[in-house]
This record gives sequence, structure tokens and C-alpha cells, in this order.
Amino acid sequence: MSLEIYDHAGSTNSLSSVESRKSNFPGSLTDLHRFRRTAHGHDGSSRIVMVRKTDQRTFASIQNGKEPMLETVTRETIETFRGQRTACKITTEKKNREETVPPDLVETLAEKADRSRRGTPVKTSKNLQAKTLEQFQTECLQDHNMYRRRHGVTPLKLNKQMCKSCLDHATFLLKKNNLQHSSNKKYGENIYFISSPSLNPNTDIKGSEPVDMWYREVKKHDFTKEPTLLSTGHFTQVVWKESQELGVAFVAAKGKLVVVAQYYPPGNIIGSFVENVPPLVTNINNNNCISTLNISKTAKSSFNAAILDAHNKYRMLHGARPLELDANLCRFSEEWAKMCAERGIMEHRKNNPYGENIFCIHNADPNFVISGNMPVDSWYEEHQAHPFGREPSNLSTGHFSQVVWKTSEKLGVGVATRNGYTYIVANYSPAGNFVGHFAESVLPAGSLATPDQERVSFGDEIGFDQFQLEALKYHNEYRKKHNAPPLTLNKQLSIFALEWAQHCAFHGMSHRPKNEYGENTYMVYSSDFSFTPCAKDVVSTWYAQKRHHIFGLECVNMNTLHFTQLVWKETSEMGIALAKNSKGETYVVANYNPRGNVVGHFNENVLKAKVV
Repeated sequence: MSLEIYDHAGSTNSLSSVESRKSNFPGSLTDLHRFRRTAHGHDGSSRIVMVRKTDQRTFASIQNGKEPMLETVTRETIETFRGQRTACKITTEKKNREETVPPDLVETLAEKADRSRRGTPVKTSKNLQAKTLEQFQTECLQDHNMYRRRHGVTPLKLNKQMCKSCLDHATFLLKKNNLQHSSNKKYGENIYFISSPSLNPNTDIKGSEPVDMWYREVKKHDFTKEPTLLSTGHFTQVVWKESQELGVAFVAAKGKLVVVAQYYPPGNIIGSFVENVPPLVTNINNNNCISTLNISKTAKSSFNAAILDAHNKYRMLHGARPLELDANLCRFSEEWAKMCAERGIMEHRKNNPYGENIFCIHNADPNFVISGNMPVDSWYEEHQAHPFGREPSNLSTGHFSQVVWKTSEKLGVGVATRNGYTYIVANYSPAGNFVGHFAESVLPAGSLATPDQERVSFGDEIGFDQFQLEALKYHNEYRKKHNAPPLTLNKQLSIFALEWAQHCAFHGMSHRPKNEYGENTYMVYSSDFSFTPCAKDVVSTWYAQKRHHIFGLECVNMNTLHFTQLVWKETSEMGIALAKNSKGETYVVANYNPRGNVVGHFNENVLKAKVV
């Protein structure tokens, strides 16, 4: 099987064009057969009649191992009659071969030959369901916005009219079998092309694939100056700060795929790159300062503990045992981090017996500070595109899968900084990402831990962190006022809550659909990215809705549902967790079992506060 991948970046200032030439030959086989007849009659005293016939046929053939060829055979017959009898007949034949065959004709011949062999029609993208295209567009938008968040720029919105423009141009490119930008200078444009005989648009096309390939150019981009060439034009258009809307569509047929994405306002404007293509955002946390190659032991120890904790929170969520820091593995990781910093590269170590993740961020501030969760959050973002339960077709989610790989036990961390670039290398033992073992080693979020994993600790001997314990305390203080029995913390409910808190951190506040448990949510923003809300403030905010509740009235008041769930008498256990993102937002999710806010049961479960 042959696989060819091409992509093309758009610029509003320099658009490449390819001359389009019309074929000198007919566009379809039905036009190839041409018959022309002319008759000349000579009547007179000689009584001799002469008839000239010209029969011209063009034959097209394509054979395995041979170049396609057109052959035109022209036969001319001259016949004379005397009365009804033939007096003389002469036939001449002339052959003419054309070595160059138009590409569209070659495709037609190949298609007909394939139909003849199989006896079944060829499927094309015209028969694809609209649902497939809509899903592709949604995935593509999500992947764009994931990368834009990394660079601190606003998310794009999908524009249906632009999607139609992309579909039209993708159809045109597939028909012409070449890559060229559209003539519409109103939009920026990225193009992606794949050719593979085994391509199946219904199963093989993921919206993240073209965006991931465009974004890979980030490794070559210099954020400090205006580019002289558009070698990173795909990447810069993806994260261009001033762009607000996205259109995207794909067309696939005959083993070929064309993806066109358009952006408005357009990016890649000469003279505006530095202000519109920011480096990866920084997360300031004064507890973990990594600023030079000569890192103090205290700072190194603090950072390693933070990155270990970030790993284990995600591993707990996916039913994997916690990792342990290994001193030898840390030295191994630090050695490669220094090598990356000194050479200014971001490459994996060759012949590495361990699993490896690498992260790089740029900040010109000499007092630059980075938190341990930042690289792990970045690696974990890939979980949205991971195909749980089956083997992935590529390693586009390899950072995530290594973070939660079930059989990994030890972690090594190395950090090095040079010229404003900070490189973080993490190594894992035993290594993950082994082909054939993904389904069993990368479990979906909410998977149950095995018995030896039950006592996963976030800083407390019973397995709950300080925020969770305080949240439980304030819940039960308020419940006591309303004659409701105390709640207990449930570890699996807390994992369940953490999963949705992380979803909200990436996608914004919302309630989990089809949730079997009760749910309260909370969000707070702070320009101090190290800020964490205290549990008392979160629970008090939910309880403050009490002033709007009318006791004794059996009705659903949408403005008091946080309060009523908090004190719901029949609820016996809860789970709670928080998650942050790189924009300074913190999301808190609490889940309750049995769920509250059941229609028809408010009076018996939401009691008036006791008079003290």
C-alpha cells in the first residue's frame, strides 16, 4: 500500500497558483467514438458515381505495467459506381498514437477497469452521510481550540457558510487532482491531502489528524521575529490570535482525501506574526521555580513532587496504580533535558529503554516560574482523541497513554532551561505504548482500581486531599442545621467528579448529560494562577441559595437546586474534586448518591433549619 500525505498553508499576501489547462481530448469515453460520413455525387452523361467514406475511431487502453495510450485509427474508402454496380473500391488506413493522456481520462479508465474486474460500483464521497462530515467538523474545531488554548488565544467558532466554501473548494481540488489555494482572499486557508488505496472515509478520517499535522510545525517556528518564509504557515494560521471563525470540510473518493480549512479574519499577515502568534502560555506558581540549568536541590525536589502528584491524580482517574519517583531515572531524564536545551531541539532519545514524554515552553522573563501540573495537563489533553478499547492507528495520543499506562511503576523527571526555553523530560519504567496492549493498559476515565490500588493518596492517609475533607465538613455542618444525616466521602464518586471537572476546565461549565447522580458545579477565576478556592467558600456559595427557597411548597425552583441538593435528606454519600486550566479558571464538581432534587419529594427531603 502506498501512502502519500501533502499539506499546504495559506497566506493572504502570497498565494501560489497552478495553471489549469483544459484537455485536448474528450472528457468521457462516450465522446471518444466519433463517426463522420461525407458523400459526393457526380451526376452527368458519364453516369459514374463516386462515394467517399471516412470512419475514425479512437481507442483508449491502460494495462498493468504499461503507460496509458490513445490510438486513433482513420479509415477512408473511395468507391465508384456505374449504375448499381461497383466499378472501383480503394480503402486506406492511418494510425496515430498519443503518448500523453489527460489525468482525468486515466482516472476514468482505471475506474472502469476496476468496475469490470469487481462487477460493483465504486463508492465516492458523494454518498457520505452528512453526520460524518458534521462529526469531522466538530472534532476539527475542538482540536483547533485545544491548541489555541495552549497559546493563550481565544477559541474559534464554526461558521456554516465558510464550511460550505471549504466543501466547494475541496470538491474542486479532488476533481482537478492538484493542490492550489482558492481565489477567495477574504479567508486564510490550510489544505491537507492524503492518497491511500485503503482509505475509508467513514472510519479512517478524524478531525484531529489534519490539525495535528499543521500544528507540528511549531517545532520550527521562531516566536521572536517575523518569518522570512512560510515554512510554519499551517501552525501560525491555526493559532493566529485575530482569527475568530473557522470553516472546514473534507471530500474523499477513489482512495484520496482533501481537507480544506478557512479562517476569518485571515492570518499569516506579514509584519503581524510576533503579536498574533504567541508562545505557549505560562502558568506562574511561586512554589516551583525552574529558571537555569543549575537548579537548586530544593527547587528540583519541589518540582518533581508536583509533577509526580499531577501524574498520579490522572492515573487514579484511569484505574492505574500511582507512580514512584526513582532517583536513577531522574538523573537519566535530566541528562537528556540538558542535551535538548543545549542543542535547542525537542527530540526523543534514540534506543531509549524507557517510556518518554517531552514538553517545552518559552518565556523571556528571567523570573519565569512553571508549575508541575502544567506539562502533565498538556500531555493529558490528548485523551479527548484517544480510541479507548482498541488499538490506535497512530501515536497522536502517545503522551496521554504513557501518562496513564497501567503497568508503568516508576517516574524520572529532568528539567533544563536555556535562552528562555524550558525543557521537561519524563521517563517511565516499565515503558508504555506497546502495540497490541493499548486496550488493556489505557483504561477509560472512571475505571475501577484493582485492590492493590485502592489506597491512592493525594496527601492524606485515607486517600482524600485537604480540599475534599473540608468540603465534606462544611456539607455536614449545613446538613445538620436542616436535620439531614451526615454524608460520607466516596472515592469512586470523587474520581467521577474529577473527570467532569477536567472536562469543564477544557470545554467550559456545563452539567454532565444523563447523570445518574446529583451534581453541583462551581467556577472561579483568578489572575493569580496559583490560587485555589477554599472549600468553605464553594459550599457556602451553594448554600446561599437558601434565601430563595420556599419551604413547604412542592415545586422545582431552578435558582435553589444547589442548596436543595446540598441538604437533601436521602443523600448519603458524595464525591468532590477540582480542576484548573491555563486561563486561571478553577472548576469544582460535586456528585451525590442517591441523587436529590427529585420532583414530588422536596417537602420530605428539604427541611427547614432548626431554631437554635
